[in-house]
Amino acid sequence: MARINRWAVLFLMAGTVSLASLPVVEGPGDKGETKEYLALKGRMGSPKPADMDAKVSVASFLAQKGEKEWSMAKGGALEGYVIQVEKEEDGDFHLVLSANANETSTAKWVIIEVSPAWRKKNPALSDAKLRALRGKKIHATGWLLYEPDGQDEGNDPRGTRWELHPVTDIKVMDH
Repeated sequence: MARINRWAVLFLMAGTVSLASLPVVEGPGDKGETKEYLALKGRMGSPKPADMDAKVSVASFLAQKGEKEWSMAKGGALEGYVIQVEKEEDGDFHLVLSANANETSTAKWVIIEVSPAWRKKNPALSDAKLRALRGKKIHATGWLLYEPDGQDEGNDPRGTRWELHPVTDIKVMDH
């Protein structure tokens, strides 16, 4: 049975494109994503000050997590503690952030993603430096992206499907 492209639903709800104009792109870790959505994930420019949504924070992402709560045309900055660092099959690094250093409840986690292209572009985002962030408090800047789980959306353990993706810069903060 054919599966509906999850990103097609987002774009249709926004009224920006028709379902017929959404090509399906297949790639490692990017199954069923449209070219438009992949372009959002692959942005290579940093958000400018005018692009930034000042309301973005770990707490606000967790409080207002619906797909219409934020704009994927905006950038944001998150401060939080890095709970986990994982390299995904598509080459992105997932960093799990929380407001608390030892948070174990996944419902209080926000994911930020660093793409391979940004790791090449920004030395502060190298594999080794990202892995060394576990347990540290960081300030991350990037683009807002809504990423629903492609599997069983009802069982997603994350606190929100809103992410910073791609992350364009990370700075370690003093505790």
